[in-house]
Amino acid sequence: MAQEMVKLAQEITMKEAPEDALSIVLRTSLEQKMAKSREKIREFEERYGVDVETFYDKLGTKIPLSLEYEGDYLEWDFELAKLKSLEEKYKELKLYGNK
Repeated sequence: MAQEMVKLAQEITMKEAPEDALSIVLRTSLEQKMAKSREKIREFEERYGVDVETFYDKLGTKIPLSLEYEGDYLEWDFELAKLKSLEEKYKELKLYGNK
């Protein structure tokens, strides 16, 4: 099955070298996931008008404690952590070549 997947990646990307084809497929996937995370983070920043650190500082004082706000904080913080992880993987992938 692995060989078939590599061959498919080669056909889709029109790259003969397996590492080039896989690099393109992985890079594209990471870029899409990073874009989704950035969009979710942007939506939270627009909704609350602050960054996550400021939101956290205000939570329980200027922003009341509630399941909705605490849930938003957890989701927002998760997206930031996920984005950081994806960006690290993207940088790691670039070490293997950027063809």
